Amino acid sequence: MDGREVADTARDWSAALIDCGGVSTPVPHDIRQLTARWIVELEAALSAEPFDPSPAYRIGGEMVRSNLTGPSMMGPTATALISLLERSQRPDQVQRFGTLLGELGSGYATELSKVCMQSQEAADQRFRVVFDNAAVAIALYDSNGITLEANPTTARMVGMAPEDLPGVAGLDLMHPEDRDKLRQVVVELYTRRQGTVHFEGRFCRPDGSVCWGAWTMTLVRGAGGRDLRLLAVGEDITERRALQEKLWWQARHDPLTGLPNRHSLLEKLETIVAEAHPADQIGLCFLDLDEFKLINDRYGHRTGDSVLAEIGRRLDAALTSPKVTLARIGGDEFIALLAPPCDEEAAHAAAETMLETLRDPIAVGLSDPLSMSASIGAVVTSVVGANAEKLLDEADTGLYHAKAAGRGTWVLHRTDDDPETGQ
Repeated sequence: MDGREVADTARDWSAALIDCGGVSTPVPHDIRQLTARWIVELEAALSAEPFDPSPAYRIGGEMVRSNLTGPSMMGPTATALISLLERSQRPDQVQRFGTLLGELGSGYATELSKVCMQSQEAADQRFRVVFDNAAVAIALYDSNGITLEANPTTARMVGMAPEDLPGVAGLDLMHPEDRDKLRQVVVELYTRRQGTVHFEGRFCRPDGSVCWGAWTMTLVRGAGGRDLRLLAVGEDITERRALQEKLWWQARHDPLTGLPNRHSLLEKLETIVAEAHPADQIGLCFLDLDEFKLINDRYGHRTGDSVLAEIGRRLDAALTSPKVTLARIGGDEFIALLAPPCDEEAAHAAAETMLETLRDPIAVGLSDPLSMSASIGAVVTSVVGANAEKLLDEADTGLYHAKAAGRGTWVLHRTDDDPETGQ
């Protein structure tokens, strides 16, 4: 952020804290100066290499020591700081931001615990108000993972009544497939006997729904400073995970046909290359519709799109082998990737199957059904040490030969021999 953006964010954050009653007296410094400094430090932590979330933990403690302890201030704090996430260009920005918020809440909760010990009666009442009204989930567990105390936000998050949570094992709330991962994280933390860990996993609600949560877990001392307790600060990230998955899917799929796109195909190729054995071969069948431009010119692009969608559906329905990945890489071009083991016979069969899907005309509204044909350039090649882009170029060369051979044909391109044509 530049100075103006920091000032604007600090103004919004300060105003939100004041509006929600999160500013008590006395505040040692001007609240806007405080929030501006914290914003600069949190932005630096978000992009630092290596990533170190400890400044957020420290800031959480400073908020308590600055008497910013209103019962509902964490919600406006998270809202004000979301601009840091929006401006970040890092690929792991969401996870880092979630960790920083968790550390902020952990430092906040831990400092409140210290305040309780230093001034038991007054601070305990203040802690209880914050604990019960915090927008983040806060829970305390003993060394066996049994819930000692959990705030109402935790109860709402896991779909239980607050009075039912004490005595419940934290692992019992987790999805069975994520329990071992959580157990390992907690055991490692107790082995170190210090520090903070971040954990994301699924939890199961009593109504049967499965949601995602993110927790920052810190070891704290129990009463008398003897036993270790686990303090967990968490949030429901179900919607965030769904958005991440949606964006991931959109980045790797063609919006018209729903098929994998070029980016997804190259990722698949690179994975196959990385895992290939010396004798492994792959096949690529590069399909291009014959004279498709005439359809767009005569019937319009909407009709052209419906034709492409239907062709994608037909190809996807015909190429059912789990070893075949079908992709649309742009325009009227489709590629079938045949994973190892693959030989020329398999490529022949795939090319014939793809051409067969176009035998039947395609209905386009009230117009007469359109007869379609395509040309296919195929290649079967060794995959160890290959370059994914070059593999596509070789299939494209086969397509060039197929186009030269006439409509409705396929050509198996060989780099050391004449192409083989079929139709």
